[in-house]
Amino acid sequence: MQHADIKLGCRETTDQRRDNSPVQVIAVTSGNPGTGKTCVAMNVAQALSLAGRSTLLLNADPGASGIDALLDLRSAFTLFDVLNGSKTLDEVLLQGPDGVRLVSAASDMQQLAGLGLWECAGLVRAFSDISAPVDTLVIDVASGNGECVTSLCRAASEIIVPVRSGRESLHASAALIESLQQRFGIARFRILPNCVASARDASDLFGQFLQHFAANHDVVLSCCGFIPQDDFVQKAAVSRQSVISAYPRSRSALALRNLASQIMRWPRSGHAGGHLEFFVERLVQNENINMEVRS
Repeated sequence: MQHADIKLGCRETTDQRRDNSPVQVIAVTSGNPGTGKTCVAMNVAQALSLAGRSTLLLNADPGASGIDALLDLRSAFTLFDVLNGSKTLDEVLLQGPDGVRLVSAASDMQQLAGLGLWECAGLVRAFSDISAPVDTLVIDVASGNGECVTSLCRAASEIIVPVRSGRESLHASAALIESLQQRFGIARFRILPNCVASARDASDLFGQFLQHFAANHDVVLSCCGFIPQDDFVQKAAVSRQSVISAYPRSRSALALRNLASQIMRWPRSGHAGGHLEFFVERLVQNENINMEVRS
């Protein structure tokens, strides 16, 4: 494995969605809390929307530090209300910054953890009824190896794993990746060093992470940039804003927008057309079972 080139402030490009192009599904997850994955998911979704993508942000990590709480966008309804027929998906969507639409998967971790594969499939299948088209779905996936967590990662076209320095943090994220690879055959992961002082420190941190996979040649890890240490991230959180909204010229905001520019250049999966039904198809294809998904 080789260290990826790490660049900050690359020129942003635009990517207009074709009617039949597949939805890009990006899962942001980590081995343990505290890596900054929620901040990454929230700001990347906003940056993609600013760049012209029709972006939906799925909060699959509910709790006091979840996306809706951080942005002070609280709703009494979740996708469970869509599943039981009391609400449509459009009725539970929240309007986030710069055109991002936000929906919560559950009201608490216990509720989310109780979802099995079939429930996850039905949950995401509801997205096909959304009135406005979506070309990018960003998922803030809870930490850990619960069935719904792993199902969401397996169905995503890209998995971003923010990592921070520290033996425990690196070990937990490495264990998550090895579990997903060994149990489900997921081979490719995008690693994002977070809260680092410089590009050199980001490269060193990525190198430390690679050492966990020295004997595992079935995993492909690439560094997708880095997020610099920046007090403006915490200041933005205190003001219930994304750092891109509150401090758009900060180092962290520029790095997150650069990450979004990279994402727009990543190839999209060709499994299905431009509707989120393909997400369910990927869930089903990853299981050796027969499931009927009715239109």
